[in-house]
Amino acid sequence: MQAVTGFNKPGEEAGRPADGVLIGTALVWIGWPLQQLSRRSGYDRHEITRWMRKGGMPDPFRLWLTALRAVHVRYPSPFAVSVQPGRNRPPLGRWEVLRIQLVIGWSERHLAERLGEHRTALRRRLEAGGTLDMQESRWLELLEDGHRLYPRP
Repeated sequence: MQAVTGFNKPGEEAGRPADGVLIGTALVWIGWPLQQLSRRSGYDRHEITRWMRKGGMPDPFRLWLTALRAVHVRYPSPFAVSVQPGRNRPPLGRWEVLRIQLVIGWSERHLAERLGEHRTALRRRLEAGGTLDMQESRWLELLEDGHRLYPRP
C-alpha cells in the first residue's frame, strides 16, 4: 500500500528532494513567488512544480538558480557585513530604485519589507526627491549586478 501525502499525488514516486529543496529555498532567499520564477526563467510553472515533486531539473536551470540564490545569501540585507558602503557613487533615487526593482523582479512592497520600511513611507520619500541611504543603495546595486551577471538559463 502506498502512502499518500499532500506533496506527491497517488501513483507518483517520491522525487529527488534536493530539487524541491533547492527551488523552495531559492524562492525564499530571492524573494520571488513561483510565478515570478517561471517568468524570469522562461520555464512553465507546471514544469517547475513537477521538478519540485519528481526531480529532473535541467542543469542550466539548476546552475542559474543556485547562482542567484548565492547572490542573495551573500547579500541578505543592507546591514550584512558583506555589503561595504563607499565608492564614489551617489545614493539611489526614485528612478534608479525602480530600475533595480525591475531587474531583480521585486515589487515595491517586497523591497520596502526587505528595507524594513513601510511601503507608503518609502514611496513618499522617493517621490519627494529623497534617496536611499548609502548602505541600502550599495546593497541594491550588488543585487542588481548579480541578477545582470546571471541572466535566464
